[in-house]
Amino acid sequence: MSVKQNLRSEVILEKYGKSLAGKTVLITGVSDQSIAGELAIQLSNADPKLLILSARAESKVAPIAEKIKASKPNVETRFLNMELGDLSNIHQAVNEGLADVPKIDHVVFVAAVMACPFSRTKDGFEMQFGVNYLANFFLVKLLLPKIQAAGPTSSIIVTSSAAMRQGQVHFDDLDFSDGKTYEPLVAYSQSNAARTMFAKRLGENLKSQGIRVFSIDPGGICLHRLAKALPPDFPEMMEEWKKAGPLLDVDGKEFDFPTWTTRSEGAATMITGMIDPTIADYTGAFLSQNAVANDHMHAHVRDEQNCTRLWEMSEKMIQEKYPL
Repeated sequence: MSVKQNLRSEVILEKYGKSLAGKTVLITGVSDQSIAGELAIQLSNADPKLLILSARAESKVAPIAEKIKASKPNVETRFLNMELGDLSNIHQAVNEGLADVPKIDHVVFVAAVMACPFSRTKDGFEMQFGVNYLANFFLVKLLLPKIQAAGPTSSIIVTSSAAMRQGQVHFDDLDFSDGKTYEPLVAYSQSNAARTMFAKRLGENLKSQGIRVFSIDPGGICLHRLAKALPPDFPEMMEEWKKAGPLLDVDGKEFDFPTWTTRSEGAATMITGMIDPTIADYTGAFLSQNAVANDHMHAHVRDEQNCTRLWEMSEKMIQEKYPL
């Protein structure tokens, strides 16, 4: 799609949803009243074979699985217990929980933490960088053989955010001087810049195999569920900030505040990345409002040397090389 517009998931599925029939989809961060949960429910209407619903606890996934079972009993769901702040747990989840799944057609990374107080993952990485970005980098590496087995038109969707536009990877100080200079929203923006850079480079690497890779901005729907550390009146605070004028990205370019979207509208851009045939040639792109929005990527994110540096640094962090 070439024109940015907020659309409900049902609109995208009506156009392109037939391609999801019989497919296997993995979604992270699933819980009730979340964008990932909404995505799972929407996708179930397209009759996939299997929806793998990942979260830290089965109680988070259960309400979504029950809704799907009630409305689409032919669609199989499976809970995948995974803690994204622990690389060994991710490895175990894939090895044990997906051993009998030979291929995965679509992987959608939604799970994230936002603006939390300074803390570290079990492996010692700053929490937002570790959970929002590095866990995805590691998980894609583990899942890649299954995604490749699904063949061309399979997809990897990395949920990012408009916060990427004010973020950059602080290569020489990823943990903000051991938390001394830590600012929650700066760290959140850094993690989203890393996500977008990863999707950009991964898309370039997998383009010859016909595997679609996109980073996406779902809009403002995530704020209420994701930003537990932010004040309850944060949306109202944003409305006040808007009155002061547009935001500036890392390059000093003006941009508007992210649009508020429903869960269905936020999930729609994910589905666009998964199956919209009109954007297949743009793999590695950033999507916003169901359209390619590479103009949202500032110079730091676009820089090829930065993308290479991030990739190589990430391989050292997970202590594994990508088979690419």
